Amino acid sequence: MTKENISTSERILDVTEGLIQSRGYSAISFNDIAEKVGIKKPSILYHYQNKSVLGVAVVNRYRKKLESMLDGILSEHKLSATQILDVYFSPYLNLGKNKEKICLCGALAGEYMALPKNLQAEITLFYQDNKKWLLDILTLGKSAGDFSFDGDPEAVASLVLDTLQGSLVMSRATSDLSHVEKTIVALKRVIGL
Repeated sequence: MTKENISTSERILDVTEGLIQSRGYSAISFNDIAEKVGIKKPSILYHYQNKSVLGVAVVNRYRKKLESMLDGILSEHKLSATQILDVYFSPYLNLGKNKEKICLCGALAGEYMALPKNLQAEITLFYQDNKKWLLDILTLGKSAGDFSFDGDPEAVASLVLDTLQGSLVMSRATSDLSHVEKTIVALKRVIGL
């Protein structure tokens, strides 16, 4: 692939991600994407044979970016568990300040049963990865004495993830751009910070 093709492919992924986050998967078409990218619909088909393949590519890239960031931070052992948790919270805080968008997989989860199986599988992997990272962070923090939560770390990881995802939806629905921030403050109390 030439540099131009890679650039076009990335622009298609960027635009598609933004459209899904703001409108949802079912409410977008290749025509919408082509118009925003500034290309013709066949150019999308050159890179992604159908909407399902494009959706999987978007979620996979989204998941891999987060995976790379968090795995890198966890493996370096330079930050405390509290600092790592703040890094984990940062994308939620950024999305919470934007009433137009929510988490990509949060947007897709609302349509989960209507999505193609390959896209469902990628969304499931995103949530499994997130729960594992949270579990690792919580376990690290608990063993280091940074966190003082009661109960099973896995249950707390589920609570944190579920609450963050829900807070983005609530922030959007109520136009309360501070909702996610308030939710994170409350979650930190639950974690024992």
